[in-house]
Amino acid sequence: MGNQFFSGITPKRRGAAALQSASRKLSETIDVIMDFLKAPIILFGYFILAPLLGSMAKNSRRVQNWIFATMVFMTSWHITKFTLMLCSVEKYRGHTKGFEFSFIEILALSLLIASTLSRQRDDRTWRRLPPGTLLYLLYCAVSWLSVTAAPNTLYAVMAGMRFTKAVIIFIGTFHFIREEKDVHLLLKSLAFTFLVQAGVVLKMKYVDHFYQIHGWFEHQNPLAMWAYMGGLPLLAAAMSNAEKTDSRWYTAGFIASAIIVQGSLSRGSLAAFAIGGVLVVALAMFDRITAKRVTFVLGMGIAGSIGLLLCINTIVARFHDEGNEASGETRVVMNLAAKAMLHHGAVGIGWNNFGLTINHPFPYGDVIDDQERERGHKVDDDYAKGVVESHYWLLLAETGYGGYATYMLFIAVTLWWCLRGVFVWRGEFPAAFLGGLFVGLLLIYLHSNLERVLTQTKNFSLWFILLGAAARIHCWQRVRR
Repeated sequence: MGNQFFSGITPKRRGAAALQSASRKLSETIDVIMDFLKAPIILFGYFILAPLLGSMAKNSRRVQNWIFATMVFMTSWHITKFTLMLCSVEKYRGHTKGFEFSFIEILALSLLIASTLSRQRDDRTWRRLPPGTLLYLLYCAVSWLSVTAAPNTLYAVMAGMRFTKAVIIFIGTFHFIREEKDVHLLLKSLAFTFLVQAGVVLKMKYVDHFYQIHGWFEHQNPLAMWAYMGGLPLLAAAMSNAEKTDSRWYTAGFIASAIIVQGSLSRGSLAAFAIGGVLVVALAMFDRITAKRVTFVLGMGIAGSIGLLLCINTIVARFHDEGNEASGETRVVMNLAAKAMLHHGAVGIGWNNFGLTINHPFPYGDVIDDQERERGHKVDDDYAKGVVESHYWLLLAETGYGGYATYMLFIAVTLWWCLRGVFVWRGEFPAAFLGGLFVGLLLIYLHSNLERVLTQTKNFSLWFILLGAAARIHCWQRVRR
């Protein structure tokens, strides 16, 4: 019977199958070996390098400045240059593909250690945790409950560790920023980072002839959203009462962010950047109308109009691409699939399990298959579907109402810090920075309904850096009051 079964398989096919199996086993063996090599590096970074850097930098503000500036610049690097992944599952299409460890977190941890070691006993303004930390950790704790419902527990733990330990960036930034000049360092570091990335974008556009440019990012959408999240605070700072040299840096950084957004041709980001620019100017004029601001707005308006005329045809063509309608329909059915997962249980389908449960044998992806059949397409049950684009539907599907509610509470509180600071610091530099940050964050949160960009390492790293600065200014206004 066995001979009859194998008689229909040619030696060539048997050889190919054996070769494929051997290749898979070799790949798995290499992955295990690489994990053994990565683990000591990760342990060294978090438990030896970070404390060493912190102890070396505790009495040197200059060293701390370089560490922090490097953190900001790293948010633009290729993801493989500052992260290491254990137990990587490359073929999995979830938002977390392994146990991720980031060099940005190591640097942030060193700044926290430096601040703790150099703490003055009579410094009443020093605090171990910034405001909002426990609220974010509450979101993480509630989301961890979804592990109990996850079909794949390991995937859920991967996401849990990744998002929980990322709070180190928020805390480290808060501890680094002690004076207003530290906020200026943040913005100048950001401006330099945008200028470098704008050079990459221009090279890819005019030398390599890319249509939609992704720069050093994995996709054009996170690149563009990263650019306007930091670019709008730079615009506000450029119109503030900052020194002339600093204002030039901020203006150059804002122009670079505009080049990045235009080069990406991300429709949502193009609209958000335009709306954000108008809102930032409106807030600046509400704060105080000055000759500098009027001149700046007129100059940027003329320069922007010329730039828009030069690329208007490309932008219009992007908004009329053939795939736009299909992309919108796919987003709708993915949201429907997420809605079905929400009813799986009180704690959702499990953190980072959307990419698993959207596929067979789970029924949640059937709505997508039905749509494909209606279009006359053949459905391949072995094809791996991706993750819903809406960050909010992703939260609801994976962590239930609890995870969604605590996350929304955290972003509402941080937005309130910025908006309130605009009034508390009116006429001063912090009001300008917080006004630009408020607009940038508000647009990012609205845009997150279409792009789950804050699940991506580089974007949420910059997000936490900016929030760390906002938390510190929030503490300053308490002292001031």
